[in-house]
Amino acid sequence: MFRRILVPVDYSEHSRASVRIAAELAAPLGASVDIIHVWDRPTYVSDGVMVRRPGEEHRSLSDLIRENAENDMNEFLAKLELPAGVVVKHRMCSGEPAQKLVEEARTGGYDLIVVGTHGRAGVLHLLLGSTAERLIRLSPVPVLVVPPKGRGPAAVI
Repeated sequence: MFRRILVPVDYSEHSRASVRIAAELAAPLGASVDIIHVWDRPTYVSDGVMVRRPGEEHRSLSDLIRENAENDMNEFLAKLELPAGVVVKHRMCSGEPAQKLVEEARTGGYDLIVVGTHGRAGVLHLLLGSTAERLIRLSPVPVLVVPPKGRGPAAVI
């Protein structure tokens, strides 16, 4: 059935819930869970934009964004509570999130994507549509969408 599960994260509580659900699915199946974060620099910022923190040398804004995303990933992973025996890997990549995730699903041998419905998108959700919605439309593999806590069948009871 499912051997490899891809879980895109944006470090939100919704992402944390998605990882928990994926791990609960993976445990009895012996499947692996790959946590991925896709970071992207704003299109209006060129690679030549340099920044400097007090006491540090100048470096590119892209490097700073990547470093912050790596720190966020480490904090996110440290707070996860997962079932014993589940193989979890993580990585980061850059690009437009939905497009990159569809590419990963096509080339990575995944059987399932587990994604939360709400992340940090905010107003961008209204302008561009959410990553989850694009994944549902474009993914070559099934997509399990995890609603926010308090919604879904359990909330009706």
